[in-house]
Amino acid sequence: MIIQKIITQIRTPLLVYTWINNYQSIYHDIRKIKTIVYIILSLLVIISCFSVASISLMTISKKIQDIAILRSMGASKSTIQLIFLCYGLRSIFIGMLIGLLLGITVILNSKKIMLFLEKNFPENILLNNIYYNHFLLLEINLLDIIIIFSSIIIIGISTNWYPAYYASKINPSKILKKY
Repeated sequence: MIIQKIITQIRTPLLVYTWINNYQSIYHDIRKIKTIVYIILSLLVIISCFSVASISLMTISKKIQDIAILRSMGASKSTIQLIFLCYGLRSIFIGMLIGLLLGITVILNSKKIMLFLEKNFPENILLNNIYYNHFLLLEINLLDIIIIFSSIIIIGISTNWYPAYYASKINPSKILKKY
């Protein structure tokens, strides 16, 4: 819109190029790298969710008598599943919030962090001749945050479903006979 207004006022042919037009290959490389980083971070989240699931399974094995008592008192299988699903998701939400706060803090203070590293490490740890850190643009993108949060929630629910299902399948009569 603005460009069209300028063209009508100038009345001469005008060619406008953006940096995306001039450096299209670099733009596509940046998009590919962003996708690769998302895949790698998703794999890290999956690994950490499985560790949360193993912690949930260990908790279930320690609380097996309590689960049997709850079941014998009338707690349904779905109630037991919900309890342990919430237990696992609590850990995932705490980690997700800590990651969000750390990420936003690093992005908002990236210039200060780079200046601190350049000032305190004379070995030139940031390699100015390779990475132009004064040109590095870090921004918070709401769509990326939504995609990351929804992915973490989906992965967290799917990995914590098995421990919750396992806890709901405990037979209270067999467990209470042992004690």
